[in-house]
Amino acid sequence: MQIAADPSDLLLIARVLERGSFAHAAVDLGLPPSTVSRRVAALERQVGARLFERTTRSLRPTELGEQLARLGASIRTIALQAEHVVSDHHDAPRGTLRISVPTPVIDTFLGLALSEFIRRYAEMRVEVIATDALVDLVADGFDATIRIGASSPLSLGISPLASIVPVLTASRAYLDRAPRLERLADLANHSLIGHAGKRRTTWTLVSRSGEQERIDVNPRVVTNSSPLTTQCVVAGAGISILPRSVALRERLVVLEPEGYRPPPVSLAIMAPSARAKAPKTRAFIALMREFVATHPELFDIIEARRASRPSVA
Repeated sequence: MQIAADPSDLLLIARVLERGSFAHAAVDLGLPPSTVSRRVAALERQVGARLFERTTRSLRPTELGEQLARLGASIRTIALQAEHVVSDHHDAPRGTLRISVPTPVIDTFLGLALSEFIRRYAEMRVEVIATDALVDLVADGFDATIRIGASSPLSLGISPLASIVPVLTASRAYLDRAPRLERLADLANHSLIGHAGKRRTTWTLVSRSGEQERIDVNPRVVTNSSPLTTQCVVAGAGISILPRSVALRERLVVLEPEGYRPPPVSLAIMAPSARAKAPKTRAFIALMREFVATHPELFDIIEARRASRPSVA
């Protein structure tokens, strides 16, 4: 059977597969959910086979649906590459900046920085995908990604920004009813909240003199969501490691048993090297560097540079 495949239908199938529902795909595409459902149904009639197996709770692609979605993703990648080629011929940043960011960045400062970005560049749109997974910048069509404490292939253009300062923290309500915390060993007596979905994990803490201690912890609450971790700490569920800015914002108590605290973690922007020279990517990197310099309370790099500067007699 021959069909005249409409590229826009393939793009729609790809977005439905990525988002896992018609409703979420409709929001991304700016369409009513009924339109997305109707177009998928029409394409299924055209090809004579189902593209998605639907239940009231889930949506799963068939083998044919997955193949067509891959073609749609390829079309989108080519379209994005064409957009980058065109944007390179313009002096002012314009078009869509598509970035991937980990959830701790979403929870701390990115909204402030992006608000300034779109205010400064009226012809720019921004698409942000929040994920803690490592993405393939080229295959997934991203202009850049913000990474925390992660290495990267040499083919990527890396622009170091700063360090985020994490702290060991808890709510006053929790500490008022919890055992005393004076020594590192006392953590074993406390309710701990872990990250990244690990039932057992290790926390690395550093003294002011640079000595490291690795503490094996068995969290009572485990989550891979930074906002949920913050909510649990604020609600008094226990102790966790959060960015300093979040602890200050939520009026949490910063803990340093025996003078130990979590080490800073690096923050960088990564972009495919061939794309790093695009005006919109350059503008985003420049704005993020400016943002870091003007918000030292959120980062550690300004303080570190001042501390390393030799004194003048």
